[in-house]
Amino acid sequence: MAKIVVVNNAEPGIREFAEPIVQIISDAGSTPAFIEYAECPATNLNAFDGIILSGSPQGNDIVEHHAPYFQWIKDFEKPVLGICAGHHVTGYLYGAELLRSQEPESGDFEVEIVKTDPLFNELPQKFTVRQMHNDSITVPNDFELLLTSATCKNQLMKHKNKPLYSCQFHPEFYNHRLILNFIALCG
Repeated sequence: MAKIVVVNNAEPGIREFAEPIVQIISDAGSTPAFIEYAECPATNLNAFDGIILSGSPQGNDIVEHHAPYFQWIKDFEKPVLGICAGHHVTGYLYGAELLRSQEPESGDFEVEIVKTDPLFNELPQKFTVRQMHNDSITVPNDFELLLTSATCKNQLMKHKNKPLYSCQFHPEFYNHRLILNFIALCG
């Protein structure tokens, strides 16, 4: 099975978003690993089949603060899935505009697939997701929009030339199918 590393985007010791992802990977029969975001530059990320970047409860400065630890994303060719804070950092590295408090969502919201992708296997055209964000991002030029909602345009995007995905919502709460589909992409 695939070896997946979960990168905790919260500060060390705060794992409320990362631990459920590790559990989903383990339950799927894949091999999970876990590192803190600051460990990325010193970790051989190519030793893994895929990487999931967790969300974080941290506030406004997370994107600028975390970006130096994620420069590797631009050269990485294996599957990556950024979630919430991981979505913001991924977009920022590719030139997305950070939208502060323009599209906030908290709670359950319906999203809609606008472009099919293997990441959506066994998911309906519209489904409910868990949201916990004040900030959002625009879609950078190197990406295409795959999922949207009435409240927040960029719910999930994919790089046009490699298996780099990122989503605004938290699939670790009750959209496990999306994470399982990502694991399948990892091989």
